[in-house]
Amino acid sequence: MKTHAIPLILALSLASGSALAHGEPPQAVHGGLVQEAQELWLELVVKDTDVTVYILDEMRKPVPAAQVSGTATVLVGGKSYKVALSPAGANSVQGKLPVAATGQVVATVSLKVGGKAASARFTNKA
Repeated sequence: MKTHAIPLILALSLASGSALAHGEPPQAVHGGLVQEAQELWLELVVKDTDVTVYILDEMRKPVPAAQVSGTATVLVGGKSYKVALSPAGANSVQGKLPVAATGQVVATVSLKVGGKAASARFTNKA
């Protein structure tokens, strides 16, 4: 009976490790908001008219920006603006808002990373 318990214990320990793979969100290195998005971590930084998204994989390693495309829909002053995002740095994509963001920022980021879809919603109360 004890020999049957070993595979069960091993399976449970592996399952719990993979369930906790993401754990706590990484620190917002660029001063933005961090959200999980389908096995990725996204950090959104909205400053004036600049919208920047930094992308990390589940192991918190930078994802090359050349593999990333997408959009951000940002609510500013009650109006919604769709911003095309294009590679801007080693692991970031960026776009421009037509108006400067002030106060509360609400945004939805939709990305294609290496052909896979990832999305996240961000809210910052200023």
